[in-house]
Amino acid sequence: MLAGAWTTASLPAGVRAEAARAMLNEVHLPWTLRLRDREPYDCRLAWRALGGCSLIACSSSPLAGSRERREIARTEGDYFGLLHVLSGRERVRQGDTSVVLGPGDLLVWDGTRPLDFAVDTALHKVTLLIPRKHLAGAGAGRDLTGAFRLDGHSGLGALLANQLAALARLAPGIPVTDAPLAADLVVDLLGRLLAPAAAPGHTGDLLARILAHVENRLDDSELTPSRVAAAFGITPRYLHMVFAASGATLAVHIRARRLARMRRDLADPRFAHLSVTGIALRWGFNDSAHASRAFRAAYGVSPSAFRASRR
Repeated sequence: MLAGAWTTASLPAGVRAEAARAMLNEVHLPWTLRLRDREPYDCRLAWRALGGCSLIACSSSPLAGSRERREIARTEGDYFGLLHVLSGRERVRQGDTSVVLGPGDLLVWDGTRPLDFAVDTALHKVTLLIPRKHLAGAGAGRDLTGAFRLDGHSGLGALLANQLAALARLAPGIPVTDAPLAADLVVDLLGRLLAPAAAPGHTGDLLARILAHVENRLDDSELTPSRVAAAFGITPRYLHMVFAASGATLAVHIRARRLARMRRDLADPRFAHLSVTGIALRWGFNDSAHASRAFRAAYGVSPSAFRASRR
């Protein structure tokens, strides 16, 4: 379903809960849902496909639900959900993570693992379903398994929360050609939040400065771990030790960030005059064939096919 909106408002009270259950499963991933059907059930949904991502805005009466092995097996694709609560409260449990989310809170959950949630009051939330490869390609360096909460009230987390809320509000009017880019802006920011975190103390400060140095020089084809080490007056071995705490190598991080920039430009109409090779060279790749192979490995599609799907 590319785009649409739906509400229980015009339905007879006796069929609202069952209709809401069916629609929630149609626009979202498969769930086993438990709705309070002893009273007229209220539900409003709006959804929009944004490239490979899907945006769902949901306002509903109390409900609960779960995804177990049966629902996961019925799911087409491998997704993460970025959940932003606008009003109300929701309890979510996945693995060892159990949180109660309130207005402004953010949660990333893994669509390949069992999960359950419960809502005891009226809830308004926004969810962006993101293919796993898209998020990994955006530079997220941590082991992306299970659920983890993000601070949606300060720093980049607050910016992400505001960006996601704005995307839900503006989605109906975003042109089809711009829709993938709109999602990429959110995914790219989420990738930065999930990128290797600086550890406390001198090593953490150094890692933060290295990451900033790399981010500002992704277009430099000579940006290599050895040159980064030289720029900071440290040995390549020490650089590797500093970066090891992040869960990724510097070379992998550089490649992921370059691919994310390449993907963004391929989806941007402003760069339609540039060839795939031109965009690859623009972001520091010396070999367009190597860039294309890395792009396919990261996103599951060739750069040319990805660009064509955005037109």
